[in-house]
Amino acid sequence: MALMTGPVSPYVTPELLSVFPTGVSWTTIPDQRASDQEKYAAQIIICTQATAMADACTNQVLRSTLQTETLYGPGNFRVNQLPNGTTRLLLSQWPITAVTAIQVANAASMPYQWVPVVAGSWAVERPSLLLPGTSAAADSGTGGQSVIIGPGYVGWLLGRGGYVIETTYASGWPHAGITQAAAAGDEILHVDDCTGWAPSTPGGQGCSGVIQDNAGGQEAITCLASSVATGPGILTLSAALTYAHDPGVLVTSMPGQVQWGTVLFCASIAMTRGSTATTIQTIGPRSQQTASGADSLAAQAKAMLAPFARVI
Repeated sequence: MALMTGPVSPYVTPELLSVFPTGVSWTTIPDQRASDQEKYAAQIIICTQATAMADACTNQVLRSTLQTETLYGPGNFRVNQLPNGTTRLLLSQWPITAVTAIQVANAASMPYQWVPVVAGSWAVERPSLLLPGTSAAADSGTGGQSVIIGPGYVGWLLGRGGYVIETTYASGWPHAGITQAAAAGDEILHVDDCTGWAPSTPGGQGCSGVIQDNAGGQEAITCLASSVATGPGILTLSAALTYAHDPGVLVTSMPGQVQWGTVLFCASIAMTRGSTATTIQTIGPRSQQTASGADSLAAQAKAMLAPFARVI
């Protein structure tokens, strides 16, 4: 069974919950007498709640997002001019995967008279590490949240905090759900969120991900283009699909560790809602021991997601 889950898909779906060894008896939610549809709907709610908990735990949105952030400087830890004349912008979200526009203005002159930073005059500091031979991010907390812009745009001419800098950038891991049935041989996917999938520069390499379809067949994809920069749209793929996929199936570049942590939050919620007793392996060297209870599961989820937390 596959249902639409809302404007954007959660990090895990009911179809994936049974893949992870949580020990939770999902058939008891909301109760054993509920219909299959009622049970599925309850699991969707749990997946959505767990996704929100994963974002709250890491103090940032983990799925790919496109945002515009405004900073004032120089002279503070967010905007710092370097000795070589370049300027470091410390932004709020990470890992930064692409910068689409930067503009600066005199902070004391309102309304602001924006001057665009020429494309190519900026660079992401500490880009995400990629898996060898792919455009998929490594399954770890790699990547930076700062951008370097070239000389001549921000300096001390206007004093401390004399400039306002507006940066539009993408961060996080592309993640979406399929919204229309896809047939084997198709070279497009209709998804609920195109953010981060397409190449950041024309002719560049788009993001790689995995269609997580337990029923139809799992397969890797690489995106060549998207119909929109963000929100629902169509992804153009580098190769035809091998399998057919139903609506609701996830296509994601999300690190497996993030999904595993989200599943642990799902199990924690399930225990709180009254699922049957859970037995689950602990994380770390005592992996053969077991722990039960919602608090223990939530603690394990937080430990699993710790490398992805935003600290500034």
